[in-house]
Amino acid sequence: MNTPIPTHFDLIVLGGGSGGLAIAERAVQYGKKVAVIEPAHLGGTCVNLGCVPKKVMWYAANMAHARHEASGWGFAPVHDRIDFAQLVAGRNQFVEHIRHYWDGYAVDLGVSVIAGRGVLRSATSVEVNGATYTAPHIVLSTGGKPFVPPVPGAELGINSDGFFSLTTLPERVAVIGGGYIGVELAGVLCSLGSAVTLLDMLDSVIAPFDAMLREVAAENLTTLGVEMHLPFRVQQLTQTEAGKFIESADGKQLGPFDTIIWAVGRAPNTRDLGLAAAGVEVLKNGIIPTDDYQNTNVPSIFAIGDITGRAPLTPVAIAAGRLLAERLYNNHPEAKL
Repeated sequence: MNTPIPTHFDLIVLGGGSGGLAIAERAVQYGKKVAVIEPAHLGGTCVNLGCVPKKVMWYAANMAHARHEASGWGFAPVHDRIDFAQLVAGRNQFVEHIRHYWDGYAVDLGVSVIAGRGVLRSATSVEVNGATYTAPHIVLSTGGKPFVPPVPGAELGINSDGFFSLTTLPERVAVIGGGYIGVELAGVLCSLGSAVTLLDMLDSVIAPFDAMLREVAAENLTTLGVEMHLPFRVQQLTQTEAGKFIESADGKQLGPFDTIIWAVGRAPNTRDLGLAAAGVEVLKNGIIPTDDYQNTNVPSIFAIGDITGRAPLTPVAIAAGRLLAERLYNNHPEAKL
């Protein structure tokens, strides 16, 4: 018999990703009653559509690259094509195993996991699936989502989430975006056997990094076989019977491609959270501003992770969640990122 979920908690967390789970875990350890509201799977982007499945794909790509280089080490080279469907099945099974772990761990901790999308109704209440839950502390940790620019034909491309929905290895791929996500996807696909073109509006890949890293990354991609067009400002995407094409603002055309992947960044996942009803300030770009202690402008509501505009990295979100729990529930008022 299922135990009814209570309607009042010490802490409600919107979003069961890395940051949300981190504060939930620590708060429970300090004796607090916690609810996590999550519309999809626990683990967030990292477990489901980021770090974890990406590492599986990278590992397979690394093995493929090593097999290609085998002759230089005295081994007979192997050139057989990867069984992409088998790789995807194994990756999904691995991800499902981690999801199962988090589901079980939440139960063991005593965290109430509520499936659905939570909407703020006040500074201390959240509605989900028609039911209202209250808490003196609410943490917003809803993460980010891939950004796709509003150019004509943008829908002809998939985003980085869509990469993990591919069931066959595309022959010809264009990756738009030379940040670390785009570089990773380009490298993985090229190593697995796709013909890959990488383009970015800037004149170098991983532009925020230092010059040495940028140069080495570009050299490695070129050696791997990735064709790069830098800078290239996308004006529109088109499609003909031959495939998909990318046109630049100055009239250049690249293609045809079987698959085009948008990897031009991520945006805060803060729409339709009821922020206005609770009085939470949100910027035009969707970011929720906080101070160094993860406070929003509403004293009972806090924000952590990608929605705050800080470095969109799993360890940063985890650290923010744990430190906030220390400040709220373990008498460490100085705890901050």
